[in-house]
Amino acid sequence: MKLLNQLERRLYKFRIQPFFSYIVFAMAGIYLIDLFFPQFFLISRMALITSEVYAGQIWRLVSFLIIPPGGSILQTALTLYFYYFVGTALENRWGPRRFLLYYVIGVIAAIISALLTGIGTNLYLNLSLFFAFAILFPDFQLLLFFVIPLKVKWLAVLNAVYYLYGFVYGDWAIRIAILFSLANLLLFFGGDLYNKARMGISQWKRRQAFKNRSR
Repeated sequence: MKLLNQLERRLYKFRIQPFFSYIVFAMAGIYLIDLFFPQFFLISRMALITSEVYAGQIWRLVSFLIIPPGGSILQTALTLYFYYFVGTALENRWGPRRFLLYYVIGVIAAIISALLTGIGTNLYLNLSLFFAFAILFPDFQLLLFFVIPLKVKWLAVLNAVYYLYGFVYGDWAIRIAILFSLANLLLFFGGDLYNKARMGISQWKRRQAFKNRSR
């Protein structure tokens, strides 16, 4: 954490503005262009395919970040709104510099995983933002299917199940992408999560000891 604080302080010499909303808007624009002009094969030209990067298409190291999620127009719109909500909430909580650190670490991890497997994705990078949001705002309520109120911490559990399913049943490219997508989460929250887990285990042991003495 000291290293992260030092890196954040160094960023204060630069004027950094909130940026994640522009990434989401760019995703929306790419989705619409690909929807109305599929003959351009825009998304395939932006995907992080390392063989194409080695061939000179360096832009893929950045362009994959604004590839939109797949699905229908409604599904994509809801997903992009969710990305926007979570990302801007983190920017407001941390400030643009600390959020930039979190995001850039995730980007670097996604690129490294792509170099190892041959292809990269921004899916798990974006989902890692939700994990961070759930840790910072665990009791925040969202309306699931616009009807069912559900706390974010339980949605994070579902997100973790999705990760676990992908790791168990996915190929090695997915497994490596999942593992590397946790890098920023562990760097920012690893100590806190470890302490909470240790406290939870200690409390459970005390309760069990109390029950045994009460018998």
